[in-house]
Amino acid sequence: MDFIFYPLDRSADCIILELKVDHTPEEAIQQIKDRHYELRFRGKIGERDPYTGRILAVGIGYFREEKIHQCKVEELA
Repeated sequence: MDFIFYPLDRSADCIILELKVDHTPEEAIQQIKDRHYELRFRGKIGERDPYTGRILAVGIGYFREEKIHQCKVEELA
């Protein structure tokens, strides 16, 4: 992941941000899912999760030729 935001308030939303050049935001979010980055907010087996807020995957794609960006936010289960 490019950035991960751990909230001070453990009931607030957690954010995982992936930036891609010449790739779509959907591809960025798929990388977050494939590599299971959300596990950083989960407790070990048999323990309570230390964070209770939503886990948000944010994918940003920047396209050099068009000089535009796209963003997508998805809540992870």
